[in-house]
This record gives sequence, C-alpha cells and structure tokens, in this order.
Amino acid sequence: MANRLLVEGALPRPPPGVTAHPRLEIRRFVADIRQFSLYVQALQVFYDRDRTNVASHWQIGGIHGQPYVDWDGTPSGGRGYCVHRTELFPTWHRPYVVLFEQEVQRIARQIAATYTYDRPIWEGAAISLRQPYWGWDDLATVVPPDQVILSPTVQIMRPNSPALVSVPNPFLTYTYPAGANSVFIAPFNRWPRTVRYPDAAGNSQPALLRSALLAEGPQIVANTQRLFSLTTWNTFTLGSGATTGLEGIHDTVHVRTGGGGNMSYVETAAFDPIFYLHHAQVDRVIDLWYRRHRVWTPNAANLLPFRRTQAAYWQSPAIIDNNGVFNYSYDGVINSTESASSEGAAVDEPTTATNSVALEWSVRVQCKEYEVGGSFSVYIFIANEVPPNHAEWLLHPTFAGTFDVFANTNPEQCENCSAHAEDIIK
Repeated sequence: MANRLLVEGALPRPPPGVTAHPRLEIRRFVADIRQFSLYVQALQVFYDRDRTNVASHWQIGGIHGQPYVDWDGTPSGGRGYCVHRTELFPTWHRPYVVLFEQEVQRIARQIAATYTYDRPIWEGAAISLRQPYWGWDDLATVVPPDQVILSPTVQIMRPNSPALVSVPNPFLTYTYPAGANSVFIAPFNRWPRTVRYPDAAGNSQPALLRSALLAEGPQIVANTQRLFSLTTWNTFTLGSGATTGLEGIHDTVHVRTGGGGNMSYVETAAFDPIFYLHHAQVDRVIDLWYRRHRVWTPNAANLLPFRRTQAAYWQSPAIIDNNGVFNYSYDGVINSTESASSEGAAVDEPTTATNSVALEWSVRVQCKEYEVGGSFSVYIFIANEVPPNHAEWLLHPTFAGTFDVFANTNPEQCENCSAHAEDIIK
C-alpha cells in the first residue's frame, strides 16, 4: 500500500511546552523580506508541481470542490468532501489550511538551504514561516495590501544575491495546468487562471475588489465582533436569529473577494491563493472565540480526506490545540493548553468602554441556499427605492449592507450540498 500524505503541520516541531511560531497578519508578513521572499518562491514552486502530485496546488485546491475526484486514496464517491452548513465547517478547514501551510513551508526550507549568503538566517526564517492570515476583522486591514490584490510583480531576495529583484506576483493568480480548467463550470472553463472581479475577457479588476471591501468592511468587522457574544458552538458557527455566524461572515468575504470570480463559488474558490489567507483568518477567529468560551464541537466524524496516520483521519476533538497539534500559533495571542471545560484565557480582542452606548440596526433575511443556482447577495438599502445602477450599489449613500450566500452552482454534484438543498439559511 502506498504511503499517504499526512497532515502534520510545519517542521521541525518545537520542544514540548514551547509556543509554536506564529501566523502573521499579511501586512506584517510582507514587511518581513526574508519570510516574504521564501514564501513567494515556494508558492511558485508549489504551483509548478505536476498535477498528478497529491501535494500540488492543483490537487490540494481540488479538495474543496471541482473536479470532484478522490484525493490521495480517500473515497469520495465522486461527490467531494464538503462540510459547509454543518457544525464541522470550522474544524474541517483547520487541517485543510495546515496541509497547504506544511507543503509551502516544506518547499521554503528547501529553498533556504540554497542561499549563498546568510544561510543560517534564511534557514531560521524558513523554520518560522507559517501561512499568513488576512485580518478582515479590523478596518485597518480589511483590504489586503497591494502585494496581494494589485501589484503584478513583487520584490524579493533570491538565493544568489541580496539585491532585490522583481518577480511575477504569485498572490494575484494561479495559472492552471494546461487544459485542466476544462473540468470547471462556465466561464471558468474558458479562463486559464484564477480571477477576481473578472471582465468579459476574464481579466481581474482589482479596483472593484478594493472598493467592495471598503464598502463592506464595516459590516464584516461589526459582525465578527458580535460573534464573541455567542456562547454555543452551533450559534457561533451557523448563527442565531439575530446574529450572523462565522460561516455567514466567511460567505460575505468569499463573495466580496470573488466578485463573480473563483472565490465566489464553492467549487472553484480554493484555487485562488487568497483563499488560504482568508481561511487562516477564519481559523484565527475560531482560536480567539474558543479561548474566550472554551467550547468546541463534540462531533467526532472523520475530517475527510485529512489523515492523521496512515490508518486514521483527523477528528474535531483532536485538533483543539493548534499550537501543540499542528505547530502554529497566532501573533498577539497568549497560548494555553487548558481543556475545553476551563475558564477563558487572555486574547488580543479589543476592549470597549463600559459606559459607551451604541445604536445598532439589524435585518433578518432567510432563504434556501440554492434558490437561485449559485452564490448570490441580498443588498439592503435605507431608502424607499433601490438605486437604478447596480454597479453603484455598494458605494451608494443609502447602502446599508448585504446578506451573502456562498453556494455551489451544481449542488447535485456534492453529497453534502444535496443533503442540505432544502435547508433555510439566515
């Protein structure tokens, strides 16, 4: 029997009791020239791996949706491994991001060993390298830096010289292996690379992405802050009658980032490199919420296709401690290994003055997820009439917010999507 790829986390592991190296917010990450240089080079090598390699970007991206094939020997019945709209949504994505992280870091360590100057420093940078996150819970960082959404090239230090050189920016897009995009739904089967806010020719439009995130940012930040008032796992994950859950916030970021491109659809999202910045942030919010409430799902279903050993898969109760299990922490977070029944530990959440008064409004929307045949948004305005020009909705002075649904365009292809086809989301 062939050895299967295990989800173990970055290496080497620290001694017991030592805090793992942190995942950094993307703005801080790009400012670290050594980690940034290693990551950019490693990401391109990762992209270039043969499509038949289970540790290639093509195959790992496909775990999330299309092309709906078995990954590394884990049977899926040709209907994927999706867990959206279930209590396993947060925990399933944890080993998924770790899988991406460990492969990029593995390549970065190999690259660091080739540096002809300051090699020990570069090797240390590679050991500490972790997947950065996109801090959309803060208005100051709700729009990613230009190195992620705009710049066609970035400057890095290569192994043979400390001089900065410009290289193509792998954060912007991923080019599929030749002909591989034929498995996608239209129009993605016509475009050779991932896109954000595509025009008719499949060209990304970063100015529209920036505008959308600026307009939607206050809602994303406010909804994230409200998550910490929720005290049960299911309401935190799926929401309550009055508060948007983590998956709903996640949906908004997907839809606003994609703008009709890859990130807007379940089956194509994970091929866009920004997906992993987004889901590292989702995981960070899970970590912060858990540290406050010490509540976790007891559901011990296998998190397919992520293997813990050659004979067993990861399960949610085993991955509470990201520091000890998967060898990463988050910048600014005090780590603790207390059990789920313990009292909360300190976290880096903002504090609010106890005497402040805030007036808030809320709108309740409910619908079937697959009612319109794919991802969609309900726009909310404080006005008697809807502004006539759709292109101006997000920036219109009467715009109040959106209710966003991140959906599969062909739910019958996905076993989990089919099972939840009649569910009401709100």
